Amino acid sequence: MQYAFDIGGSNIEFGVFDAGGMMVLHRKASTPRDDRDAFVKTLAGFVHEADEQYGKCPVGISLAGGMDPQTGSVISANIPAIKDWPLAAELSAILDRPVLVENDADCFALAEATTGAAQNARTVFAIILGTGVGGGIVFDGQFVGGNSGIRGEWGHGNDVAGSLIKHGLSAVACGCGRTGCLDSWGGARGLERIYAQLHDQAPASHDITTAWLAGDDKAARVIDIYCDLVARELALMVNVVDPDCVPVGGGLASETALIAEIDTRARKHALGRYDAPLVVPGAHARDGGLRGAALLHQMTVRPKSA
Repeated sequence: MQYAFDIGGSNIEFGVFDAGGMMVLHRKASTPRDDRDAFVKTLAGFVHEADEQYGKCPVGISLAGGMDPQTGSVISANIPAIKDWPLAAELSAILDRPVLVENDADCFALAEATTGAAQNARTVFAIILGTGVGGGIVFDGQFVGGNSGIRGEWGHGNDVAGSLIKHGLSAVACGCGRTGCLDSWGGARGLERIYAQLHDQAPASHDITTAWLAGDDKAARVIDIYCDLVARELALMVNVVDPDCVPVGGGLASETALIAEIDTRARKHALGRYDAPLVVPGAHARDGGLRGAALLHQMTVRPKSA
């Protein structure tokens, strides 16, 4: 049995997985973002409840943030209670068992590479199109990199301001402190932001895609701009990584027509030849972080952020 957590700024999910990868227990709670004691109590409560039924099992954690590979401390997360805290080491001592922690996008990539849409692929660049934009890289079943603890983050550091101006949009400050990051435009909130700036209305992302598929002109323009922004930046990552598969997770992964449009454009902009679909909805788009966390202790090379 493997215990797994998927920890985000809003919710904590806990799952117990058997040897065949089936989840046999699932729990969910709100994340105590500003109270470390309450945060630890929530995790420990789930673990001890499961111990009564399954015995003491190792814990894998998918975290919406990065870890310093030298100290194990959380270096970026939207959970102030655990920032700069060596999460894996501290929880290992508290829970009295091995604990491994990895970024949620990396865990999603691992899940897709192991049992998902990218199964049997050697090079996997998994992307998250959720509230914002994220990414994780897996090569031959292992994570890539580890020098800084930040990898696969294609939503930050790039500057799409020029493309925004071309489309009549105004750049906004990103949560990372920069201006012009794709993260502000490539997720569901970004899709809604494009619509709001163009049409002075604020429909939800799903309503925009539904209107697009129904032939609405306003929505069509928004989708055209959105796909242009995302596909061009994604093509750059494809040129760098040369992935066999780009599975998509996050809320927009369920928008299959949207993902297909991004795929067509990304392959068109990429330098290499990709005849078959490359960007595809992930098989574990909804629970890939949790499933990937359950696989951390099975990796032949232990993650550097453990």
